[in-house]
Amino acid sequence: MTAPIVTARRSYVSPKREAQAAATREAILNAFAEQMSGSDFDRPSPADAARRAGVSLRTVYVHFPNEESQILALGDWLDRKLYPDGVVMASGPDDLPRYFRDIHAMALKHPISRRISMREGVWQEVRRRRRAQRLDAVRAAVAAIGAPPDATADATAMLLSLSGADASWPLHDHGLPLDRIPDVIANTVALIVAQLRDAARTADQRAAGRSVNDSG
Repeated sequence: MTAPIVTARRSYVSPKREAQAAATREAILNAFAEQMSGSDFDRPSPADAARRAGVSLRTVYVHFPNEESQILALGDWLDRKLYPDGVVMASGPDDLPRYFRDIHAMALKHPISRRISMREGVWQEVRRRRRAQRLDAVRAAVAAIGAPPDATADATAMLLSLSGADASWPLHDHGLPLDRIPDVIANTVALIVAQLRDAARTADQRAAGRSVNDSG
C-alpha cells in the first residue's frame, strides 16, 4: 500500500494584516509617548494607552508584554521621530559644534526627550544604547586633536556632559528660549575645541624646545 503524500503547509501572512498590526503598534506607541510627554505619568500605562489608541488592553500587551518592552520600543520610536534621517555623527574636531547643534535642535522638538533624560533604570539603558556610537564619535574627535592626556580627558568629560537632553532642558528652565539653546551649546563646544587645540600647540612647542635643547 502506497503511503499518502504529505505536503507541507505554507504559512501565508496577509500584507493587509501586517499593515494593520503595524498601524496598531504605532498607535499604541504614540499613546505611550503622549503619556510620557505630560506630567501625569511617571511610567507607561497600558490601560491609558489602550484608551488613547482605541484598542483593547489585551492588544497592548500582545505588542508590548511588559514595561521593559514598552520603554525599549519608546526609545526606538523617539529616534524615528527625532532623527528620521539618522544622526550624522561628528566626523572630526571641526565638526563637533555642528553635531552638538543638530542633536540638541532635534531633541528639543519633543518633550519626551526631557522625561527619558531624567529617568533611571531601564530608561537609562535605552538612552545608553541609543547614544553609544554618537559618544564614541565624540571621544574619537577629541582624541584626534592630540592635546595632552589631562586636557583631553577634561574636554572629553565636558563634551559628553553636554551631549544629551539633560544639558539642554535645564538651560530652558533658566530662561533661555528653546530656539537659542542649540547655538549656545554649539558655541560652548567650539570654545572647548579651541582651548584644546591651544593646549595641543603649547605641548608641541614645549616638546620641540626640549628636542632642540637635547640636541644642543
